[in-house]
Amino acid sequence: MTEFSSNRVLMLGRPPDAWQDVIEQLTARGVSAQGSTDAQYAADLFDGRDFDLISFGSTVSGSLNESLRRAFARQNPRVRFLDSLAPIAAKQIVSALKGGSGQQQYVARSRVAEAGLDYLLKAIVLKQCVVRIEVCRSFGAPPPSVEVVDQSTAVPGFFERRIDARYRTHGYMLLMTLNDDEYCLHRMHATPELSVTG
Repeated sequence: MTEFSSNRVLMLGRPPDAWQDVIEQLTARGVSAQGSTDAQYAADLFDGRDFDLISFGSTVSGSLNESLRRAFARQNPRVRFLDSLAPIAAKQIVSALKGGSGQQQYVARSRVAEAGLDYLLKAIVLKQCVVRIEVCRSFGAPPPSVEVVDQSTAVPGFFERRIDARYRTHGYMLLMTLNDDEYCLHRMHATPELSVTG
């Protein structure tokens, strides 16, 4: 029996090839998962009592996201919800099933600030690691869906990288990954300070 075998996950709103890839990653970790692109009708197609966690892709936002949360919570008050991002959805889901991210070992804090039309990604790095910075492009944007902006080795101390203004056109999220173990997410529009770590 694997560590996560009792957990059941429903992923909503991703293209079938995207959630199939996430399902395969989760299955390899012992997580029971399924997905559907029919997010609009998900509360009629699925019962919240059958799941421990329901994950919404970036296409399930706004009022649809809110109404699905309400409908599934009525069916199962203990079900948990997660807004996840395709490149790291499996990591986000596993982290949520473990009860959220634990103590960060590579980064103490990160934030994004505007510098004219550019962005500045700033962080406090705790120990040497490889840092990869990617821009996740909005749904429907021309490919690629994720662009690597920078990959370099960071040493303990203050870390800063400039993100060129051209990424504003279709970019909606900055993803900072440290040694492929930890990540920080920052929205590129609305509230630049908002971040999620895992």
